Amino acid sequence: MAVNVYEGFRDISSEILISQNENNAFPRHFHRNLELLYVRSGMMKSKIHEETFDCGQDDIIFVPSYYAHEFSTPDASDVVVLNIPYSLISELNDFFSKSQLDFFLGDKEYNKNIREVLELLLRSKETYNQYTLKGFVYILFGLLIHHYPAVQAAKRNNNIELIVKILNYIDQNYQNNISLGEIAEYFNYNKYYISRVFNQYVGKNFKFYLNSVRVQHVVSLYSINPRASISSLAFDCGFENMATFYRAFRENYSISPKLFFSRPASVAIDYNVVKF
Repeated sequence: MAVNVYEGFRDISSEILISQNENNAFPRHFHRNLELLYVRSGMMKSKIHEETFDCGQDDIIFVPSYYAHEFSTPDASDVVVLNIPYSLISELNDFFSKSQLDFFLGDKEYNKNIREVLELLLRSKETYNQYTLKGFVYILFGLLIHHYPAVQAAKRNNNIELIVKILNYIDQNYQNNISLGEIAEYFNYNKYYISRVFNQYVGKNFKFYLNSVRVQHVVSLYSINPRASISSLAFDCGFENMATFYRAFRENYSISPKLFFSRPASVAIDYNVVKF
């Protein structure tokens, strides 16, 4: 059975990420962020959940939250990858909680409208702020939902379903003093089974992941209110002491909170090296 790796470094970013990928491949993984892949040229093989697709120029692959997926480009290719934080499209969350788009969106002529928006995003990602980029994302999804019918979500395997429930539970309760035992009892599973499945799919133990989520929220809250006290934010996000917060922050970002928050806004963080 293929291993599904949780890419937490995708979800730790609160920014819209768009990149041009030539002759690339990504092994099987999943994350909460939505993902859109647009083939500008060449061919791409993609597998979402249990379905396999051969994509050509102007085809689109849509990956909903927490769906295991992989893709490769066996020949010369040019693929645009758009990664959208789930938290930034709150107005669309109700839609995606009840239904989704097809994995494969193959109306090549209509998709050229989507390509125009993606080209704007690619050209403007270094100059536009996140509010402008978010506007482009809403236009993009508006075009997609207008043209492509909503479909019922596909059934994921039982372990993925369980992991999704646990990750959502953590999202909703990270401020509290939650434990693996509490989660096992809540979902009526053996604690050791939960621990084994969590480590297999997330790639980190429960405590590391929980503190990583807390760190992520501290960073997000500070970006909204940079005058806030870091220690107050840490305690509000569930840390019981500052020593644990500092250790968790360094484990995730490889630098101290002081250096992180004092860096110029123009200095970006490479989330590919985040250890989340």
